[in-house]
Amino acid sequence: MRSTLVLLTGLLLLTDAAGAPDVIAHRGASGYLPEHTLAAYAMAHAQGADLIEPDLVLTRDGVLVARHEARIDETTDVAERFPDRRAEDGHFYAADFTWAELATLRTVEYRDGRFPAEARLFPVPRLEDVIALRRRPQRGHGSLRTASIRN
Repeated sequence: MRSTLVLLTGLLLLTDAAGAPDVIAHRGASGYLPEHTLAAYAMAHAQGADLIEPDLVLTRDGVLVARHEARIDETTDVAERFPDRRAEDGHFYAADFTWAELATLRTVEYRDGRFPAEARLFPVPRLEDVIALRRRPQRGHGSLRTASIRN
């Protein structure tokens, strides 16, 4: 049986100090760009999102990467780049690859025709890449916040 750690950042604070609701971009601006890409997170911020909320999965060598599912065959080009690395169930899992291997992958859209072939330009980001994007000053908007669990 495969054991995979999947982490999801939680959202318990949904309003700011003034009581206005926060706009939360889960997976980034995924209606415009492939989900869980730095470009989708940056676009969500440019569109006015207060928070980005990525899903995270763990690689074989312990690096957290932004992916919705531990299974990566529907959202990356892993089958083309590593065709002989399928798990016993026929799928590909982030936990079976090192970060160096995942860094060679590009995103693909699992819903046919949603984005053009150029969508394959986007790499799989690590959590540290998302945090670095968050810390970068954004013109006209201030810094982007990532959602976190608060007690």
